[in-house]
Amino acid sequence: MPPPQLTLLLFCASYFLLRIGNAAYAAKDFDEAIEQYTAAIALDSKNCVYFSNRSAAYAAKGDWKSAADDAQECINMNPSFFKGYYRLAKAQSEQHLLADALTTIKKGLDVGTNDREQKKLMRKLKAEVKGAKDEEYRKSSADQIHNALEQSIQLMESHGLTRKCHVMERKRIEEDMKNNNKCCMHGIDPMRVLWHPDGKFFHEFEATFLDGFRSVKRQTHTSLLGEKFFSAYVATMAKFPEVWEDESKIGMVVTLFVSNSTSLLLEGKVDIARFYASSAFFVQEALTISNGTFAPVNAAQVEALYDADEHTLVSFLRKHIPCSCLDEKHKEVKDMPKMSSCYNEQCSRGRRVERSKLNRCSRCSQAFYCSRECQVADWPRHKTICDFDAMIKAGTLSL
Repeated sequence: MPPPQLTLLLFCASYFLLRIGNAAYAAKDFDEAIEQYTAAIALDSKNCVYFSNRSAAYAAKGDWKSAADDAQECINMNPSFFKGYYRLAKAQSEQHLLADALTTIKKGLDVGTNDREQKKLMRKLKAEVKGAKDEEYRKSSADQIHNALEQSIQLMESHGLTRKCHVMERKRIEEDMKNNNKCCMHGIDPMRVLWHPDGKFFHEFEATFLDGFRSVKRQTHTSLLGEKFFSAYVATMAKFPEVWEDESKIGMVVTLFVSNSTSLLLEGKVDIARFYASSAFFVQEALTISNGTFAPVNAAQVEALYDADEHTLVSFLRKHIPCSCLDEKHKEVKDMPKMSSCYNEQCSRGRRVERSKLNRCSRCSQAFYCSRECQVADWPRHKTICDFDAMIKAGTLSL
């Protein structure tokens, strides 16, 4: 062990070199800064600050490997020195080691929970990780589409058949990929849904559901909107009883409807997007009827989506798609108030009211009104529905 006088002398010399290195760093002379920090480390190799500062200098030069090595050494020396975690996470991020970087910065926040720079880096890393997953998802979807198309065309050609529409679809997808470097299906597995033989029923199910919905011709609102959806359910149950017994297939139907709604919304076709979003929710809810649970369908939510403002529609779809395709749209509409409809068809306010100002029927929780007056006026019509839902909730009605 060196004498105390020598230890103090070495500390003073190394600290002096640190100050020179800091001045060089401030002047953006990063090579000189690294040289001075290295000299300081040679005199005092147990000071984590010297490694931290040299890591910052390496980072400023873009030498992320050396920056990460010094930051790791800093953490090893002093696990409570939060700047070491910040510098290591930043270096890992620049080397595209996003998962490692996120793990590192979480550890750093455990040490320095109020450090603003670490919190900022955490948000950035989370966004980058999500973006990387989205890009991987898009690439996977595009590859699967290409493979499915190739297999489909080869199969038809082997039987002496040609399908011009498939060739045109492939050209369209390739053009989209060339222009946008992406071809997102918003959660659909194209191999299973679009071209695989086992996926044929999805399109037939969709067509049957639409026919059943359109078969109810009367044009009023609330209760008959439910009648339209119930008609769609009956039509599909009659033709595809085995599908309603398979939760995985119903899940894929919901995914298909959500994907359709997302694509249509991005194309500006909001009305049709609303229909598919409300259909997705209805199918998900109606599954409880087919499996014998007989829980009441949330008619209020079905109607809210069928008449949804763009804020409500985007919020619903973003929760059900694995991609970030609606993130920009959400930024556009997030400040818009969410609207809904008063259940009284004779409402003096025109029925469309800000959702936060509506009152729910406390008995069935399925109807919403803008005022007590509207609820009283609508009671003769609503009473039958309310009684039915109340009996289901109380368990006095069963199949």
